[in-house]
Amino acid sequence: MDSRDHGRSGDAKDALTFEAMADDQVALLDYLHAGPALVLGWSDGAIEALLLAMRHPDKVTKVAAMAANLDPEGLAPQFLKLLGPPRKADPAHVPTRPDRVDALDRDEPHIKPEALEAIAAPVLVLAADHDAIADEHTLEIYHHLPNSQLVIFPDATHMIPVDDPDRFNAGVDRFFRTPFVKKDRVMDLLKSLQRMRQEYLADQAAAK
Repeated sequence: MDSRDHGRSGDAKDALTFEAMADDQVALLDYLHAGPALVLGWSDGAIEALLLAMRHPDKVTKVAAMAANLDPEGLAPQFLKLLGPPRKADPAHVPTRPDRVDALDRDEPHIKPEALEAIAAPVLVLAADHDAIADEHTLEIYHHLPNSQLVIFPDATHMIPVDDPDRFNAGVDRFFRTPFVKKDRVMDLLKSLQRMRQEYLADQAAAK
């Protein structure tokens, strides 16, 4: 699907918001009599995917969010510099589609990290080690999601879905196909250590 003001979709009548774009996804699912759905979003689409899970939890089963940000300051410093200062509004200028998309990425979103804690669906948080999103921001998103997993692609950029689709798709596909089990940092570590010890003792006994 193309979000409003993107691709082959129509133009927005007002300023773009990620909330409205997420609600469009619900309207599409309802129109298709589909869902709940496995949702994959990249960049702006990842923001929409998180909002979809927040605003319409009954419409999603799992979410994979690649390179999302919760606010404009979540961008890496190099990309904040690249955007430059906010543009001055010209009352006489009628915003075009590129204007609205540019304003969206400069001014939106504004999601409080704590709001992510309402998402019950399993979420795979993905990013690249040289992403347009600051590393710390990706970790903040991951830590505020109660049922989440984290993937950081090495030697990659924000464009890994295009640059290396096989590697990207494999990570997403595994998450969607595998039943979600929430890990415990301590207990699951101890279980693995115990299993390793038992296997070692079994090997030692077999060698005698």
